[in-house]
Amino acid sequence: MSQSIGILNRIRSLPPFPAWMRRPVIILRVVLGTVFIISGMMKVLDARSFVETLPLYNLPSWFTPLGVLAPPVEVAIGAALIAGTALKATALATLGLLAGFSVLLIVGIAGGQLSECGCFGPALEQSPQSALLRNVLLMLIAGVIWYYYRGSRAIWRSWHVGLGTALLLVLGIITGYTIHTPTLDPSSARVGELFPDEGFGKLAPELTGRQLVYVFVVDCPHCWNAVANVKALAADSTYGVFGLTESDPHEIGWYANEFDINFKVYSYNPELFNTAFRSWPSLYYLEDGIVIGKVEGEVPAPRTLEEEHMAQWR
Repeated sequence: MSQSIGILNRIRSLPPFPAWMRRPVIILRVVLGTVFIISGMMKVLDARSFVETLPLYNLPSWFTPLGVLAPPVEVAIGAALIAGTALKATALATLGLLAGFSVLLIVGIAGGQLSECGCFGPALEQSPQSALLRNVLLMLIAGVIWYYYRGSRAIWRSWHVGLGTALLLVLGIITGYTIHTPTLDPSSARVGELFPDEGFGKLAPELTGRQLVYVFVVDCPHCWNAVANVKALAADSTYGVFGLTESDPHEIGWYANEFDINFKVYSYNPELFNTAFRSWPSLYYLEDGIVIGKVEGEVPAPRTLEEEHMAQWR
């Protein structure tokens, strides 16, 4: 305890930033606060998609309700940074939140299932590795802000507390609403509708029975990582499995040889591909040509597909 107090006293005794640093620090506050507000609001407005990414972090089920609290807190911290409310405490809270996010990313990377961090909701895809590097940079910025304001006293005015509480309450209500509201699907491959077959070439597959459609792009590294799971699904006779890509036959041939695939791949019209499918790799479950369910941005292993997805779709 005495050692910790000694370290804190040494930090407090360090020389302050020069006067000319005031404006740069304000700019850093605005930048960091804006990042937090955008990140939080993206998840608040589509909390359903955010919650669906949480199991990929290899966390216990009880953590999901805690994870739902993160987006409103992010927005509140971002607003406090920009408004200049209790900056020493706010900067420490920012450091703590970023550190917690970084630990979660490390756990998700170690688990091997996390391919996209979900940090900015579905609007901006980012790998967990790049998100971790971004967090380190943001922690450095938060550290600079804390150091600059470390000697300041936190002045909590009643209207600050009231406004902050009201903001958290409103954001919490919006988050709860969007969790239970299905996201508008902009793609033409929507659940409950016929799989879009207008983009197939002359050799179109017959859309009958129970089928799994693997949608991918040949030069997509995430799609390469998904091949093993697709091959495992194709090896099981429960479903008919085929791949779908915008690439030409030459690229498909290279792909088939490179990964020694055990399923057929069909070419889809490149001009219609991005309209029909909004992300890849993705897996679609069809029954007689109707989309029953889909998993976007990944291809789950056979056991995960059965236990976590098929149980909901059937």
